Order: sequence, then structure tokens, then C-alpha cells
Amino acid sequence: MNGLADVRIEDWNRLQHEVARLRVLVILALLAVVALAAVSLLRKPEAPAKPDAIIRTQGLVITDAQGHDRILIGAPVPASKDRTRKDDASDGIIFLGKTGADRLAIGQMPAPVIGGQTLKRIGDGDNYGLALFDKKGNERGGMAFLGMGRVVIGLDRAAPLSDAIGLMVDDRDGFAGMIMNYADGKVQAPALELGTTANEVHMQFYGKDNLPHAQLNFDGKGKPAWQFDDAASAAKAAKAASTTAN
Repeated sequence: MNGLADVRIEDWNRLQHEVARLRVLVILALLAVVALAAVSLLRKPEAPAKPDAIIRTQGLVITDAQGHDRILIGAPVPASKDRTRKDDASDGIIFLGKTGADRLAIGQMPAPVIGGQTLKRIGDGDNYGLALFDKKGNERGGMAFLGMGRVVIGLDRAAPLSDAIGLMVDDRDGFAGMIMNYADGKVQAPALELGTTANEVHMQFYGKDNLPHAQLNFDGKGKPAWQFDDAASAAKAAKAASTTAN
């Protein structure tokens, strides 16, 4: 009996020792958890990664709900099976109508389309601005800086398709003014020109012979002058002016 009692006392002592050791381990584990929590709370939160705000691509096509190409963006603008025009590769933005015709161009100016025909635009091709088109894709107006040194705003007639009115500033000769054309597709002549240069201002009324028949000139020295010419005198004055210029 005494031996059994000794064994039980020894087991009891060992058990108490194990319990004490477990108690220490639990306390250490709790301290570790508390320390980790404190570090997490005190640590400065990392700033969220900034998304890349710049999209780099050569072209972009935006479609409508039916899947038809409606806006072409690129350098040059992407080719489109839905676009009526196939001969343009300008750098900019092209808005297409429901039929595929160009309706608005922003950026490098495409060559003008008049009556379904592509024409050459004045300038060296380095023309940038905005062009407006009718439902058939004919150019009807715009605003641009032409590479040869001219700022223009123009509006075109529908019938016949031709220039109607234009405002311009020309860097080469300093001319700033307005030109209005006849509503006659067979006449390649202005009807009215109003403009200024460095030292003079003038208003000229043209006949369909492309010659000025009535003029009001002011030379900047306080000397306004009216001039009226019939067809013969207008032709004579134009010849004389051409001879003097040459």
C-alpha cells in the first residue's frame, strides 16, 4: 500500500508540473497574439496601388447597340467595314452616321468629299481642325488651320455643292476677311469680298466674270475711294493691275 501511495504522489507531482508548463505556454501564446495584433494596429496601412490612368493604343472602334461601327479613333483611324468612305487614313476621330457616311471629323482633316467625289484640299496635308458632313458624307463646313499658314472657317451650300461663305486669316500676306460666293456651281468666282491687310481695308463686289465691278477701298491714310466698272472697264482694270503686278 505504501508503494502504491508513493506512485500516486509521484504521478500527482508530475501532473502538476505538466499543468504549470502548459499554463506558461498558454500565457506565452496569448502574449504573442496580443503582440501581433498591436503590430498590425500600429503599422501604417499600405497605400492602394494606383491604377494605370493612361491607355496606349493605336486605334479604337466604338460600336452602337447593334454592333455597327460608329466612332473611329486612331493614328490613323482604323479601317471599318461599316464606313462608306474607304480612301481616308487621317489621324483623328471620325463619327459615322447610321448609313456609314462620315458626319464629323476631328483632328487631321481628311480630303473633302463633294458629290461623292474626293477632292484635293489646299495646304500641304498638315491641316488640322473640324469638318462637318451631311447625311451622304458630303462636306458642308468646317474650321481648320491649314499647313500652308491659314486659319479658315467655312460653310458650304447643298445645291449646288460648293463653297458658300468663308472667313480666313492668311499668315503669308496678312489678309483677314470674309468671302461669299454665288449660288451657281458653274461660276468659280466670289460675289463679295470684305477684308483687311496691314494698311488697307476693302469691300469688293464681283460679277460672274470673276472681276470686281464695285469697290470701296480705304488705304489707311484717310482716303476712301469708290470705284464702279462695267464689264469692259473691269476687264481693263484687271489687265492693268496684272501688268503692274508683273
